[in-house]
Amino acid sequence: MIPHKTKRGAAALARLKVYEGIPPPYDKMKRMVIPDALKVLRLQAGHKYCLLGKLSSEVGWNHYDIIRELEKKRKEKSRVTYERKKQLTKLRLKAEKAAEEKLGPQLATIAPIKY
Repeated sequence: MIPHKTKRGAAALARLKVYEGIPPPYDKMKRMVIPDALKVLRLQAGHKYCLLGKLSSEVGWNHYDIIRELEKKRKEKSRVTYERKKQLTKLRLKAEKAAEEKLGPQLATIAPIKY
């Protein structure tokens, strides 16, 4: 609970930012797994847990289904982008290899000047 009636609490509440889903600057970044935050490692066997979105929808939040659909679309778009990126990486490596084969003697000449 934030003590929102005090000046300090009101300032803290003003600084608070809450997002539904993944906010725009971070949705295009690579995801990382933090081992210390994994549910399997943090919860003891048999302990109950709940998801914030599910809990909110049960309390009266009306946008759970919309956010779930938007997340599905975002994941599909991300998957397509990742597949395209893998293809472009393969093509780039293939082009670099072909250029290296074609420019073999010239590369040996350029190497001492670190070009």
